Amino acid sequence: MTDPIRPAEPLLVATDLVKSYGPVKAVQGVTFHCNPGEVLALVGENGAGKSTVAKMLAGAVTPTSGSITVAGEPLASGSVKQSRLSGVRCAFQELALVPDWTVAENLSLPDGAPLRGFSQKKSVVKAKALLESFHLPHIDPRAAVGTLSLADRQLVEIVRALAGAPKLLILDEASSALTPPGVSWLFARIRDLTAAGGSVIYVSHRLGEIAEIADRGTVLRDGLVAGEFVRGGWTDDELISMMAGREAERFFPSPPARTTDAVALSVTNLRAEGLAGIDLTLGAGEILGIGGLQGHGQAELLRALFGAAPAVADSWTVGSRRVSRTNPVRSVRNGLGYVPEDRKTEGLALEMSVGENLLAPWYRAYQLGGRPRLSRERGWIDGVLGALSVRTRGPNELAGSLSGGNQQKLVFGRWMNRSRSVILLHDPTRGIDVRAKQELYGAIVDLAKQGVGILWFSTEVEELVHVCHRVVVLYQGQVADELIDHRLTADNIVGAAVGATGSMAAQNASPGSASVQNASPGSTSAQNASVQKASLKTERAAG
Repeated sequence: MTDPIRPAEPLLVATDLVKSYGPVKAVQGVTFHCNPGEVLALVGENGAGKSTVAKMLAGAVTPTSGSITVAGEPLASGSVKQSRLSGVRCAFQELALVPDWTVAENLSLPDGAPLRGFSQKKSVVKAKALLESFHLPHIDPRAAVGTLSLADRQLVEIVRALAGAPKLLILDEASSALTPPGVSWLFARIRDLTAAGGSVIYVSHRLGEIAEIADRGTVLRDGLVAGEFVRGGWTDDELISMMAGREAERFFPSPPARTTDAVALSVTNLRAEGLAGIDLTLGAGEILGIGGLQGHGQAELLRALFGAAPAVADSWTVGSRRVSRTNPVRSVRNGLGYVPEDRKTEGLALEMSVGENLLAPWYRAYQLGGRPRLSRERGWIDGVLGALSVRTRGPNELAGSLSGGNQQKLVFGRWMNRSRSVILLHDPTRGIDVRAKQELYGAIVDLAKQGVGILWFSTEVEELVHVCHRVVVLYQGQVADELIDHRLTADNIVGAAVGATGSMAAQNASPGSASVQNASPGSTSAQNASVQKASLKTERAAG
């Protein structure tokens, strides 16, 4: 008589994890497990403790108490090296790459000895083979990581975690900087790993991705386990309610009715690196969306308009002011605000306080002895923190100690109630939770009601469809299509984004020449359009 088949033992067991920072308990008695070949989602609002748990598993943070075992063996706490030796690897939301090092050097960093016996030539050859094995031949192993797009930096971070076929892969908001083809690439890698018996902890705010890739999930709220779910056994509303501890309020606010024909920004034949001549008009109180796959000029457009990159135009006005040459300081004086792509490197000074970061664009007006006078602006600071529900211990707390979502609110909040005429937004809801997105949507609509022109690039197509008055789609550095009224649909945005319209960009492109950021080699526009359409199912009404 044969013994009955016993279920496989969990690969990972986390028991009663606690992490305290002084009197603050970021994680309180969290227990969960992950089985071989399984994808376990870890979800919750910003500040719920997800990233802290992920860092404890990766060895980057030492638990105050509790235990972690991998394949039945205790996991050494507080050591990334020991966690990696145990087969645990993590791709962090806040990238752990060295910007001044090359891709090859960064890929050699975790397991090599860069300063002893390191061969630049061998590292390039090895990195090139590694990138090609993961279907990413477009990334140059000799390029400095800091020169790559945020999406490509995220891909390098993921490849570094995947190298060596880990037993347990932790992905902490690893898809937040990726386009839909990039997410498709990531999911293919996850399926390869789990098919080989590995496990994945998937941390994400994107409910559609969780529904597609996760087998089970654990919900965290205020550092505690609020509940669990299994594939097919939950709805988005139920999950959001579990995350928030209240009934879900899932909505996209409608763009406000415009009350003026005044123009906030106008530019004709704008030319810069990555832009092939852009004509654009933004009305006062208008929310104008910028669509398209990353890498087609959206970042370059926003940076050029803010003066963060060299640009020229045949005509250029902000309100009634003519612009001949500009830089960020002049742009702020002219009434512009800008939320950049990377909050860590471009948006915030993490070693400075919350209040100092909010006042950063106006240092000259408020500094005293090299520091702004926070007391003078305390009322405005408290108003911004309250309006955006920023979780902080006060204006003097360091910005670097906040969660990613709360940091993003700071970058946005510094422009609120500051007599702006134009706000430039680069994917401001990237990597933040459902409730934080709703709060940002509300703040954006409120600014538009005040007559501020909003130019908003988003990788979330549904945001553009529901919250914008108009959308222009960029393709190969040009305006491929302008969508308004009945033409403003997800399908039309997707079609223009991959050059599959009758637009100027599509007519000028050779067959099959659509350059799709993060797509696998051999992919076609039609295939990428289908990937985009599939992504539209994500976060339908919650962002």
